[in-house]
Amino acid sequence: MLRSVTLARWLGPWADPSKAPDVRVVDDQLAGMRVKVFGEPTRSARTFLIAPGLHYAGADDPRLDRFCRILARAGHLVVSPYIPDYLQLIPTARAKLDFTRAFDELPRWSTSTQKPIVFSISFGSLLALALADERADEVERVVVFGGYADLRATLVFCLTGTTTDGRTAARDPMNQPVVLMNLLDHLRGAPQAGPLRDELVAGWRRYIERVWGRMEMKQAERYLAVAREVRDSVPAGVRELYDIGTGIAPGASELVLDALARFDATGIDPTPHLARVRSRVDLVHGVDDDVIPFEHSHALAAAMPNADVRVHITGLYGHTGSAMPKLATAAKELWTMLRILRVLS
Repeated sequence: MLRSVTLARWLGPWADPSKAPDVRVVDDQLAGMRVKVFGEPTRSARTFLIAPGLHYAGADDPRLDRFCRILARAGHLVVSPYIPDYLQLIPTARAKLDFTRAFDELPRWSTSTQKPIVFSISFGSLLALALADERADEVERVVVFGGYADLRATLVFCLTGTTTDGRTAARDPMNQPVVLMNLLDHLRGAPQAGPLRDELVAGWRRYIERVWGRMEMKQAERYLAVAREVRDSVPAGVRELYDIGTGIAPGASELVLDALARFDATGIDPTPHLARVRSRVDLVHGVDDDVIPFEHSHALAAAMPNADVRVHITGLYGHTGSAMPKLATAAKELWTMLRILRVLS
């Protein structure tokens, strides 16, 4: 009960997202991979292993840092590895192996006698579900927040705001460069490996680091202003593609749809893992998620016949934060929030 109250205090829509509890935090290294550990390693503490989303800062992202601190304040030990390829904003099959390395080293930080809980964010769902497949008997529960079931459909949504069933929804336009970064090998006219290509990716990354995580930047005049400022540092030979990636110029959808016809997503497709997941799985998804549509959680649930799956669709939590519920749905949303908090307690 105390854990749920603590979580509600910090994760409810009434909480100040700029504040986070003060907890013990330790930095460690695991064969070249940084790991951040939050909380006290007591035998009674449940261990949460975090499968991060694609983000250049990893657990240094204030939103993820805050979430890990809140779990730790509730009495959990939280282990958050910095997956190298995810820091580069690229989901890969190698990232699954790195996440498994972190899982295997949990006794290094945790003294709990209970099986760990794996919590994933966004594209971290690939890492969590692959681990739940490969180590089915060693994972207590998987919590997937805003996970994807189909990478191609996710990339199309990021560019067009259209789901596979034809629903149109708001999309986050600042994710557009990441889509093109992941498809560079298949984009017509894109530079081959070399300095020019590196400069293009570096330019997109500088733009991303200035706009991500700032809600006010979702206004076109603001993120495009930043894109134009960064543009001056990008070599002339790749500025046309830089402009398309950031939205300064049109044409991203056409380029991406063409590239997807040649893109092999086999290594980063969660589908092969799903039927072998046997643990409890809680799929939490914001109804207004502007990166991965909530329909993906329903698709994941349908593809896990051997798991104990619960789906929680909510208007309280989007892809990057919480919001006050609308009056007409407040009772339903708060009940959903309580269910989610029980999962985390």
